[in-house]
Amino acid sequence: MRILSVAVSLLLLSSLVSAQGPSQNPTNKTGVIGLMHAIHSVNDIEKTLAFYRDVFAVSGRAGDFDPKGPRILTNSPTATLRYAMTSLRGAFSFELTQFGDLDRQMNKQPDIQDPGAPMLKILVRDLDAVVASAKKANAPIVTKSGAPLMAPTPIGNARAIIMRDPDGYFIEAIQATAADIAATDSLPQPAGRGGNANADVTAAPSPIVGAILGATVRDMDETLGFWNGVLGMEMPKAGPFSNDAAMLNLMGLPSGASYRISSGVISGSTARIEFIEFKGVSGTPFDLRPTDAMACGMALRIGHIRDVLAKIKASGGRVLSKDQELVEWNATTRNVFVKDPNGLNLELVGSADPNL
Repeated sequence: MRILSVAVSLLLLSSLVSAQGPSQNPTNKTGVIGLMHAIHSVNDIEKTLAFYRDVFAVSGRAGDFDPKGPRILTNSPTATLRYAMTSLRGAFSFELTQFGDLDRQMNKQPDIQDPGAPMLKILVRDLDAVVASAKKANAPIVTKSGAPLMAPTPIGNARAIIMRDPDGYFIEAIQATAADIAATDSLPQPAGRGGNANADVTAAPSPIVGAILGATVRDMDETLGFWNGVLGMEMPKAGPFSNDAAMLNLMGLPSGASYRISSGVISGSTARIEFIEFKGVSGTPFDLRPTDAMACGMALRIGHIRDVLAKIKASGGRVLSKDQELVEWNATTRNVFVKDPNGLNLELVGSADPNL
């Protein structure tokens, strides 16, 4: 499942947890009405969990999940599944999945400029402490300087650094502002995830004070045409291309590269998403199945999911679930995996009631 995009735009099988079923849609909107979680399919779930625990103090426990539904959802008849649902404080839930008993494509790790490459942007309380922990965990550093630098970020000019997690997933750690920290500290402390035994939230203040989904796109106009025209989002038009030297240093790119960004909020939520398009540097499409190691994406709540699926098919979009149809997850929920134009895996989750 690809962020965004846009891993995240992971996998995030939002409907794996009954407490995450689709909410009512008071606006009766057709399209995206919320974010359920980000998805990241991993090589070794225990190793990846250990990394996020050691570097970002994220908690979670891996467990087995009944594979019957995921087999249909991912069109993988023999697959088994382990998963762990974690929480990124002040932002959204983040699901790690590890599929087994099937052939998994083990692609090379993506480069930042590869269309479909996901990035998780994490706002942190103490960037220097996070960087020290990341280096102790032997996380590869992408930023040319090898250390945090002042650069454009989704929260403005701020100290930041980009690294990879054990699966090659890009993480941009950003020093949060005092206002970001105060806003997150004012939130009620989570007490768990609706009885989900696999979720474990620490009582101590989290190093994380926010997170933003990010993804590299092939063509910004094509991407916004899908997300806005088909999925009913309201992502803004991208700004002009820039070749800001600090930003290129941050991303480990040559001076001849340039980029443009569209940054917005996922409809029906406070979760933020950012698409970036490059020119002047070649990229290779990063396009994996939801079951493949390093596949990323997100689970989205959808109003009138049948109509949205019909629009995706009519626009030539790819549908991954069995028979390219909605999956009857339970009596009240329907879901389906699709691809955005950049290969991001999107689990769409909606109501079984055709009027919702």
